[in-house]
Amino acid sequence: MNRLFFALAACTVAACFVASSAAATTTFSYEATYVEPFGDCAPGTSCGSASISHVGRSDNQVVVFNACGFGCHLRTVTFGDGSTLVIRIEDQPSGFAFTSPGNSGDHGRNCFPGQPGNPQFLDINETILGGTGALAGASGSGSGRVALHGCIAIGKTTGTITLP
Repeated sequence: MNRLFFALAACTVAACFVASSAAATTTFSYEATYVEPFGDCAPGTSCGSASISHVGRSDNQVVVFNACGFGCHLRTVTFGDGSTLVIRIEDQPSGFAFTSPGNSGDHGRNCFPGQPGNPQFLDINETILGGTGALAGASGSGSGRVALHGCIAIGKTTGTITLP
């Protein structure tokens, strides 16, 4: 009888441990804003700041264009504590196809004073591939839009992040 009691107790403790491990996973909604001035980054990249709700703010985020194929880019956001978040960005439709509103045509960004150019937009999907430090094992997804205005790109996305 004692063996049966201890076996049941051990199984109950193991079940509680497994349940508490699963319960430790946290999923939350996020809103992100990425601000990337032109001309400050290495060729084939864009860089600037990032603000991701419930995660933090960073002055160090870099996008490598076409790193995972045409129209597929990788964004790495590094936070003040050294934690990183790696995000896959896919253009929608695929292929870096910016559009202009209404009748404005394709006269996109213009960095010359007095000639602001027309705004352009690109819809994107994000997949959170992982992270390091406090964000190790992060996953999730979202979507949003990148807007080009003059000499700056501003991305705004929403989605969910899961942390183990």
